[in-house]
Amino acid sequence: MGNRVQLTRAASTEASAETAVSSTFMRRLNHPVAAGIISLVLWLGFVLARWQVWAQGHISLFIMSGMKDYSHPSQMVPPISHVPSQGYDGQFYYRFARNPFNWNPTAYGITIDHNYRYTRIGYSLIAWILSGGGHARLLPTVLVVINLICVGLMAYLGAKLAQESGRHALWGLAFVVYVGLVISVGRNTSEPLADACMLAGILAYRHRRYVWAALLIAYAVFTNEPILVLAVSFAVVRLYQMWKKRVKPGLPDLVWVLPGAVYVLLQLAEKVVVKGKSGGVSDFTSNLTLPFKALVPGVVRDIVDSSASHLGLYDYNLLDFIALAVIVVAGLLVIRAARVSLEEKGAFVGFVLIEIVLASGQFWDSTFGEGRTYIDAFLLAILMLLATPAGTVTASVAGAAEAVSGAGAAVGGAVSDAAGAVGGAVSDAAVKARTTLAGRTLLVLGKVFSADWVMTNKRLGWLMVVPVIVLVLVARRHILHQ
Repeated sequence: MGNRVQLTRAASTEASAETAVSSTFMRRLNHPVAAGIISLVLWLGFVLARWQVWAQGHISLFIMSGMKDYSHPSQMVPPISHVPSQGYDGQFYYRFARNPFNWNPTAYGITIDHNYRYTRIGYSLIAWILSGGGHARLLPTVLVVINLICVGLMAYLGAKLAQESGRHALWGLAFVVYVGLVISVGRNTSEPLADACMLAGILAYRHRRYVWAALLIAYAVFTNEPILVLAVSFAVVRLYQMWKKRVKPGLPDLVWVLPGAVYVLLQLAEKVVVKGKSGGVSDFTSNLTLPFKALVPGVVRDIVDSSASHLGLYDYNLLDFIALAVIVVAGLLVIRAARVSLEEKGAFVGFVLIEIVLASGQFWDSTFGEGRTYIDAFLLAILMLLATPAGTVTASVAGAAEAVSGAGAAVGGAVSDAAGAVGGAVSDAAVKARTTLAGRTLLVLGKVFSADWVMTNKRLGWLMVVPVIVLVLVARRHILHQ
């Protein structure tokens, strides 16, 4: 009997020691730098695997320059590797990285397909600078390195945002598990830089560093103009507050004025220099349509054409949609409970509308992009989820109600009578509201989009399982194939 007690105590002591070591390890990882390094290392692993397996050691294949329509291999000096198709967006970023100030329709062996390309050159400009003025032999590597650094920065900034919501810094990794980043990192597109700037801008605005916030968001718009949705959200909220005379014009307004001015100036410059349809009009007509007009048929097609025997193009499309939908729907459900500013909530809804609901068949009919253009809606959904209380909100509300009730009882009978009368009136109004269709609808919506939602770490962890699994599957596909 004594031996059993001794063994139990020893096992308990050993378990406690292991728990203490684990707790110490997690405390050391509770730093934004840790999240940034982990993200950088994991995405570097993907890049190295894709470079060696699919690209066979040819880093310029990440540019995805085609052999017909837009890229003209015989005109490229020095030559780069090509894919046997029209290619992908990376070829246009490479073309502007050679010289972002050359706005001729065809230059360096590449012809621009849409005029909105001219106003999305923030990524190319950074590559041009870092390559010593568009050094062609350095650019293929520089374009990849920029995106690797940016996914590390996204996790670092996400960790800071997570900590501000009372979460562990490693939750910052949730910002870099979106499946579309496989395309951005693997095919040299601009989303990592644009979204790193966007997250940094949100963080700067929260800390009242308005000039930095304005510059960062403006550069994000210069890199990928859908980020303009964030600036529009700031504008709507600020202008409404001015109309209600709650605030006066000031430095915070730079956050929407500067990005808006940059966008307008770019559109004017493009209209003067480049012939044909303006970039803004081209963007609108090519990329937007009526609500759900492309989304619903696109998803139905993926379901109908998916295979039960193997993972084909439409199966991957469906997996991409599921990973996106799980997080975005969860983000919408907790939007009232999320402890973020109205500007951030407005931007989230705006991104969902522009990037998902109104997106044209150019995106929903594609089997080639892994949903990379929906990334901003995903990131803002993660922001909502992290900012939703991890504890029991209803318990704290009940405690507050009990305290208020006790204080009310101490005031006296007169107040109690008045309160009873008001309560009766409110109760009658509530009963009447429940008898109407509009009232019942509002009650249902109030429960679905409850302000009392709780997002524990365990719940959040289960939610993140879906995008992580899809990311692993899609990353493997793009390590092996184009």
